[in-house]
Amino acid sequence: MHSDSQPYDPTTMSARNFKALWAGAAITNLADGVVKLALPLVAVSMTDSPALVAGATLANTLPWLLFSLPAGALADRVDRRRLIMIMVAARALVLALLTGAILATGLPLAGLYAGALLLGTAEVFADTTRMSVVPMVVPRTRMESAFATLTATETVANEFVGPPLGGLLAAAGLAVALGAGGVGYAGALLALAVMTGRYRSNRHPGSATSASGLNNDIWEGVRYVWRERVLRTLLLVAGAASGCWAAWIAVIVVHAVAPGPLGLTSSEYGLLIGTLGVGGVVGASAAPALTRRLGRRVVLAASMACFAALLAAPAISSSARLIAATTFLGGAGSGAWNVTYSSLRALVVPEEMMGRYSGVSRLASWGAMPLGALVAGLTAELVSVRAVFWGGAALCILVLAVTLRTVTSPDFRRVEARAAASQRAAP
Repeated sequence: MHSDSQPYDPTTMSARNFKALWAGAAITNLADGVVKLALPLVAVSMTDSPALVAGATLANTLPWLLFSLPAGALADRVDRRRLIMIMVAARALVLALLTGAILATGLPLAGLYAGALLLGTAEVFADTTRMSVVPMVVPRTRMESAFATLTATETVANEFVGPPLGGLLAAAGLAVALGAGGVGYAGALLALAVMTGRYRSNRHPGSATSASGLNNDIWEGVRYVWRERVLRTLLLVAGAASGCWAAWIAVIVVHAVAPGPLGLTSSEYGLLIGTLGVGGVVGASAAPALTRRLGRRVVLAASMACFAALLAAPAISSSARLIAATTFLGGAGSGAWNVTYSSLRALVVPEEMMGRYSGVSRLASWGAMPLGALVAGLTAELVSVRAVFWGGAALCILVLAVTLRTVTSPDFRRVEARAAASQRAAP
């Protein structure tokens, strides 16, 4: 599966580089948590239409559908760290412009959508590339623990610390929240600058500027994923879950923040979203041990069941405590899923294919988010907000049932055996 030649500059394999990558991811995701809470609040301040409020989430997530495949192909052809740094710098610039517009003349809704779209585009290229850097700084024997550490940190920053902090900053002013996000991205840029070495795969031929070459790479990545039946199935499941999550996050602000049924303030809403991060840390931290004891299939199925609970709770109740509890469960399921799936992917997929596989993976999972946000906005406008939650819960349960019948425990054992054989063969 892997050649004996070194696929990248061996000097990148160091604890210092992983710590710098980890710090950059932590600061970036902290800024993400602040900004992604602030964007819907800015939209709510401009309009009371659920569809138009959901439009901010749609604009921010649409690039996952449009650019995931090109981002993955580009990551296999260029210096990956440099690409991440360019995209982080771009996000800081966009937030500076949005903050200036709010403070100067007032930001129109179309301007908010444009800013959210640009932020999402930069996020696609940065996040898709980051996961392909992990095998370049961490030995394969420590891959699962590295992904667990990185996923837990990202979850804490993005979903636990970021949203409550964003709520507090938004209480001081929406421009303050957006400006703080820009400062965070600037800090992440400094952390990434500490990394040393060359982060371009030596195994990948071709010019980074060739459009035809990129197209060939994209299709090669798609064909590779299609041949991997278990990983392909998991990607489809992740896509359904991501679409449902985007639907939930697009309209939960209407349901939660006053005058919605929960009657929460902006700060309280930030704390509610923060319970996702608490659960995510617990799930990500426990995932390696649970996988060893129960197997990947059981952990992934339980993760999907937790996610169904997240969606069902606001459909049947207006209790803030119940919704906070199921939000915690949904976060735990998400954290456990991310670590369990990412570690398997990192062990099975060849390094020279990692960027393209990550692009296809992000398209299947994160690319479903704008579709979920669009459907949620229309459903909330034409039917009701609760109908969004009912539909999402029903879809998650259906996908879980089909997956359990399609992918068996022996299928997982065969994939894990291939991963173990690949690890023994690695130089």
